[in-house]
Amino acid sequence: MFSRILLSVSAIASLNMAVPVLAQAKPVELTSSVQLVQKTGEGAAAQQKLVVPTSVVPGDTLVFATGYHNSGGAPVKDFVIVNPVPASVLVTPESAAALEVSIDGGKNWGQLAALSVPVEGGQTRPAANTDITHIRWTVATLQPGETGAASYRATVR
Repeated sequence: MFSRILLSVSAIASLNMAVPVLAQAKPVELTSSVQLVQKTGEGAAAQQKLVVPTSVVPGDTLVFATGYHNSGGAPVKDFVIVNPVPASVLVTPESAAALEVSIDGGKNWGQLAALSVPVEGGQTRPAANTDITHIRWTVATLQPGETGAASYRATVR
């Protein structure tokens, strides 16, 4: 269990750098970040805030974000961002339902509810959030100077 926690922390550390994720070669600058969802209070007074994680444990919820900025002088059309999902986390069901995902390493894409996983005997089963390997966002048009972000929530395994 200790090695799993260390793996999670090293995965987070590597994603907190301002490095591009997989994306098309365009004049778009990308930054990646990971934040920990920190809960305070109980019941109706409960609140959540995002903080930079110093350590994580199984069950913690993280927000993975990719910021983008068109630093070029022309609009960028159909800009695609692809993020591999670290093996040490599980995309939350709420995030999974709203995203375009891959369950086969980025070969095929779709809404999770429309995907299936082959099982023994030539059968298939509905894909689950545990099967997600990659997440993809497409920005239809990114104007010069425009900035935005794409994010998802995941739970540390």
